[in-house]
Amino acid sequence: MPFDCTLQLADDTVIVSPEGDIDIHTAAAVRGVLREVVTSRVGGRIVVDLSDVTFLDSAGIGVFVAAKRAADAQGIPLRLRNPGPVVRMVLEVTKLLGELVEEPVPVPH
Repeated sequence: MPFDCTLQLADDTVIVSPEGDIDIHTAAAVRGVLREVVTSRVGGRIVVDLSDVTFLDSAGIGVFVAAKRAADAQGIPLRLRNPGPVVRMVLEVTKLLGELVEEPVPVPH
């Protein structure tokens, strides 16, 4: 699936909404978008809405970890939101769900 990304400013929050796969083929594009958002300091908070992300591999995880570190260094909170089942599983397996995802939803039993 091709990668696309939209940006929206809502109050003091920049909402980054990637769409498609975030993997070795698209990680550089996602990294560039997040770097620009962090360095522009437009909003006081960054939320990455993952509701339209269909796949996440280790390259994508690296992008989000690096973006969070860069945002933290600037004093800007960065959180992921709305991971779908596949993305959520990857974040759980890597033990990053609680660190990166805003208000994690309990896994149904």
